[in-house]
Amino acid sequence: MRATAVRRTLTMVLALGTIVGVTTWVPRVAAAESERAQKWQGSIPLTFTSGASYDNNGTSVDLNDDLGWGFGFGYNINERFLVGSNFTWLSASYKATFDTFDNVGNPTGNANVSGTLDASNFQIFGQYNILKGKITPFLQASFGWSWIDSNIPAGLPQTGCYWNPWYGYICNTYQPTYEATPFAYGAAAGLHAEIGDKFYLEASYNYLWVDFSQAGTQGMDGIRLNVGWMF
Repeated sequence: MRATAVRRTLTMVLALGTIVGVTTWVPRVAAAESERAQKWQGSIPLTFTSGASYDNNGTSVDLNDDLGWGFGFGYNINERFLVGSNFTWLSASYKATFDTFDNVGNPTGNANVSGTLDASNFQIFGQYNILKGKITPFLQASFGWSWIDSNIPAGLPQTGCYWNPWYGYICNTYQPTYEATPFAYGAAAGLHAEIGDKFYLEASYNYLWVDFSQAGTQGMDGIRLNVGWMF
């Protein structure tokens, strides 16, 4: 786990160093002043989340890489400052090992489980564009909430029925699962490039910290590509 944390820290430092270096490399023609000030924007983020391993109190989880997507919305206060929100989701496979106990709390060994979890993330963010041009590096900070469903049953199936005036009684069976809705916050560094007056592309390195009530704060990183338009 320590090696993973060091690798991610080095990746973030290298990413930020690259962004700062780009500010001195962008050609003057490409850095022509943008007209994004006081414009709204929408985007479709494509996210690649790196796999990771987490260990806490006798439980270990190995999460695989996954590709997700979502949508974003924001407002450019001026050429440098943007505020907005993103909603993304993914489904990733995992393997977990956890300790087992008997009815009086004595350890009985451990058990393995595998499956696919569903996760969505809502973040409110602020973005600082380092340059006023159509091509600019940027830094971003965000906060919000994640919803994570392990799809592991947490109880017996439950059936509920309701009356529909057209079809009569309709019954559905639902099985509760272990899920959580923790607070999450993140940081990102990337490059913004406008294509004409309406469209833009963004590529960024992102890191997200998730505060679990039992497992503590866990982190995950990934790469994001934003395809967007301004109006």
